[in-house]
Amino acid sequence: MADDKLKQEFLYMASLTSKYDFHRMEVVEGILRLENERRILDSVFGRRFKTRIFDIAAGVDIDEKCVLCGMPADNHVICNHCMETILGSDYAKNKIKIKEKIVNVKDYLKYAAAVCLILILFIQMWLLYLLHTIPDRNPTVEPKVSSTEPSAVSDMDSALIELKKEFPEEEGYEITFAREDYDNVGRFLLENGACCAEVEENLSDEERYDYFFTEPVYVFYISNIEQYSARIGIAEINQSGSILLLGKFNDGRRIDSFYKYR
Repeated sequence: MADDKLKQEFLYMASLTSKYDFHRMEVVEGILRLENERRILDSVFGRRFKTRIFDIAAGVDIDEKCVLCGMPADNHVICNHCMETILGSDYAKNKIKIKEKIVNVKDYLKYAAAVCLILILFIQMWLLYLLHTIPDRNPTVEPKVSSTEPSAVSDMDSALIELKKEFPEEEGYEITFAREDYDNVGRFLLENGACCAEVEENLSDEERYDYFFTEPVYVFYISNIEQYSARIGIAEINQSGSILLLGKFNDGRRIDSFYKYR
């Protein structure tokens, strides 16, 4: 069991080394934050790895030696020999096979779900009919999505211009710049109207690491306060012009979760 745990750590470190630029402090901080939650890297090698990537991000002088074998490492973390040995091992290949099997199962379940959806179509139509025939019912409304195509932004000012297209001042909206931040790229890849929290709850550990975002995100506060009502929340916009909303803009859905707006 201990041997399997060490193999898992080696594969984990090699995978992270092959995917990420450890010179970016926000990426390293994200890895270490998730590592503190899951405690995957507990061996002496794992502790060396965590120290090394933090030192690289912090600009600290390092000895350039592989954290696993001590030989020179071109990437400053794990040498080519160790990388090739780990990623080409039977253990790594078996992991890939397992992932492929999971994908096949997911595809099968998708087809099964499609059949089930057809079978319950009439039930859904019946429920919708009931919903519209009850006048006092206040149904849950799908979150609003924009009809505007995203336009690339390069700074805070251009991001503000894009947001004003969606929330114009003449309609009572006030937009205030909050900060420039780094967030999760996976959120901006969701379909319009999708809830980030619902998707993120089902991510595996490795998928969570693949969720890192490495571009600036501009964060704004938006408000529209009237005499008897108020709309208030947060908008995030990335360099591609995609927008996420959090707050009372989601019309009856969970207001503590981000939704893809455009």
